[in-house]
Amino acid sequence: MKHILMMETGSFRTIGGAAKDTYMLYNKLRLRKGYDIDIFGNFNRIDKAAKTVDISELLAKDYDLIWMNSIRDVTIADTYRESHTNAKTRFLYVDRGNVLLNFSNASLKRLLPKMIARRHLISKMQKWLDYYIAINPGQYSFAKKFFDKRTEVHHILIAPHEEFRFLGKKRSFNGALAASRLDERQKKVSHMIKGIGAVVKGHKELKSEELLRIIGDGIDSERYKAMVHSLGLESNITFEGFFAGDELVKRYNNAAFFVSTSEWEGLGRSLLEAMACGLPLLINDNINTVIKDRPVTRVVKPGYNGLVYKYGNIDEFAAQFYKIYSDRELQKKLSANAQKFIRQFSFDKVVKSYERIIDGL
Repeated sequence: MKHILMMETGSFRTIGGAAKDTYMLYNKLRLRKGYDIDIFGNFNRIDKAAKTVDISELLAKDYDLIWMNSIRDVTIADTYRESHTNAKTRFLYVDRGNVLLNFSNASLKRLLPKMIARRHLISKMQKWLDYYIAINPGQYSFAKKFFDKRTEVHHILIAPHEEFRFLGKKRSFNGALAASRLDERQKKVSHMIKGIGAVVKGHKELKSEELLRIIGDGIDSERYKAMVHSLGLESNITFEGFFAGDELVKRYNNAAFFVSTSEWEGLGRSLLEAMACGLPLLINDNINTVIKDRPVTRVVKPGYNGLVYKYGNIDEFAAQFYKIYSDRELQKKLSANAQKFIRQFSFDKVVKSYERIIDGL
């Protein structure tokens, strides 16, 4: 019997985040014969019936594998190590938050307290981590050098869950959808709001048209609503709140395209979910992540399954937004190609990749 603890103590409590992926993997793997799996984290937004172990329970147990999905999990894992000095527990970390590369590229931001704390946790993990899971080739290449053979490095792409699919129904909304944690530190939704302002300013006929629906919540929710009000964009931008499951799938399917203005993503799950539901993407070059390096393949091939703008360039975002919004034929072409593109992602393959690691313990 393989005794496993899956942890997710990060801040991803909205649709499309790491917590959902952790919970879906947990539900798949716990049905596997020979696996005894506990889960630790707050999953009530995803499943109200979710029951997880508390910290005293997990520290009292002996695990073959502790599976971390957030840099915050490292502190708990380190505490576990200190209380189980003779255990043969292995430790696995999935870098969906792009932790290693973000720190490597941080430059002067490394002096910020948050970055210093992150470096402290990374240095702890570097000493005892057994498995590092990269979700894109950039992470994989950097991690191979960073861990220097101490840690097994694997490349496992994330994939949309089976519930995300194209329903083929006529949509009632010709605008864009965004699904995001409302947190300016990463998601930069302010860029999106300003971009819609630029669209309306350049096309007066759209002044009263609903152009964007935003799904999600977070620490900057009220700030964004106030910003929309101050710019006079209440007719153009709607905040939908939190949705998951079938309701989220319906909303993906009811929009014409998907937008994201994040400063960074390891590989944005919401981008994959959107394409699985037939939506083309409008994203920036920062998050147009490489998913294959031979040949180099990114999430969006401009003009094929979406459009790309330069990160932070509000005018370019507005121009690309209007290009998709106003051209129904372009929407159809990009949508058809998005559905073809997403077929290379398989959640079952993801599950099997983790099973191979666990079975080799």
